[in-house]
Amino acid sequence: MVTIVEMLEKNAKLFPQKTSIIYGKAKISYELLYENVNTLANFLIDIGICKGDRIGLLLPKTPELIESFLGSITAGGVVFPIDYNQTARHIRQLLELTDPFALIVDATFIPLLSQINFPFSDCEIIVVGHQEAGTYLSWEKILSNRYRVRPNVNIGGEDVAYLNLTSGTTGIPKCAITTHDNIYWNTRSVVEFFKLTAEDIHLCMFPPFAHPHEIFARPIYLGGTLVLLDKISPKGIVKAINDNKVTCFMAIASIYEALVRLRETTDFDLKFLRLAESGGMHLSPILAKNFMDLFEFPIIPVWGSTETAGIALAASLNGNQKEGSMGKSCPYYETKIVNDDGQDVPANEIGELAIKGPAVCSEYLGNREATDKHMRKGWFHTGDMVKKDSDGYFYFAGRKTGMMKVAGLKVFPTEIEDTLSAHPKIAEVAVVKDQDGLHGEVPKAVIVPKEGMQIEKKEIRKYCEKRLSRYKVPRIIEFRSHLPKTPGGKILWRKL
Repeated sequence: MVTIVEMLEKNAKLFPQKTSIIYGKAKISYELLYENVNTLANFLIDIGICKGDRIGLLLPKTPELIESFLGSITAGGVVFPIDYNQTARHIRQLLELTDPFALIVDATFIPLLSQINFPFSDCEIIVVGHQEAGTYLSWEKILSNRYRVRPNVNIGGEDVAYLNLTSGTTGIPKCAITTHDNIYWNTRSVVEFFKLTAEDIHLCMFPPFAHPHEIFARPIYLGGTLVLLDKISPKGIVKAINDNKVTCFMAIASIYEALVRLRETTDFDLKFLRLAESGGMHLSPILAKNFMDLFEFPIIPVWGSTETAGIALAASLNGNQKEGSMGKSCPYYETKIVNDDGQDVPANEIGELAIKGPAVCSEYLGNREATDKHMRKGWFHTGDMVKKDSDGYFYFAGRKTGMMKVAGLKVFPTEIEDTLSAHPKIAEVAVVKDQDGLHGEVPKAVIVPKEGMQIEKKEIRKYCEKRLSRYKVPRIIEFRSHLPKTPGGKILWRKL
């Protein structure tokens, strides 16, 4: 087992001039990345950081994000990303929970610190970019004093690397305590499963505050190259892939949907891609088919979570996929499906997905209630309801909290969403549970029609009645111009 700090050091020695990061027209070699990381690490030690001290990152997806993460853990620090889209109250709660030694902040977010009434007078604040002289520590000044040698800090696999925050789409995020071992075993699992190599060029569309290690851990493990793209637009993504000959692409389903819509009006290809992963939300079979028809290669569905340090289930690259499946277990992960009593359920029955392995986190910071609820006897109980067929393929049914009982019968929203997604007039759909005075819990469908299309509620009901059991047909139907989403593209279910 090697830490990500050791991986970077190895790459800097083996191929110092190879490009590690591409950001716009800028290219950063492994030698320069290693030097920047060591310079920051030595500075943090000089100003008094102790092993285990926490460092918050309030940064966009730029090279400074990667350098700050790696420099902080090289100094023995524990990183936590800050979602700058959260309310000031939520950010303050996160800072009170983590009690940071330092924050590394992009200059554009300085006004945000005053909005949250920043509570820690002894916290060091390092600012990237222009700021008033003398107010904060300057990133540029820190990096002007070069250090080529890694500081003498003993970092082991069991040491905490960072606090990986849940997405918070259903409430205030939890901080999963993530060790160097967790990152290593997840990265090794993916590298082996997808047969990644040092020649691969990676573009991960996750936001900088959501699983930030997944943006760079794979290429650094291999000595590959990562492309950073901070702005999300379909044309920008296509340009970044083709200009940089990206081979491995990770995004959520809504980004693939946007690429499909763009391809319907604009002629382009994605000829350099060999791996297109879709994780973070359910990939509907109709979207997978539309993408395959247009680009002639598949989207690979994957399932992962904050607590598993990345993907733990994936479909195969060799074409052995089953429609609607999340794939099979990745190496070094054990999986099972259990009922409410914790007992294994038979094949093709729906239960809660539970996972264990060396990449799985063991607790949440300062949240014993959530730890006891989800992490039991070495197993992480995910809250995702799935089934597994006799061939070992998993199928997502919905979140445990999203399951509804209609007239005493279990209904999972994913089946209804997949059915409605195939309707020729529907662009997007989300199904949630609502209340009905007569029936209790009932399915509610929130639908975004395709541009220029008119749909009647009775048309939707007739369509569903031909394809679903009657009790699964949405009793409440609502039309909207768009679905509320996080900046990363996930649906904000609480707002529905």
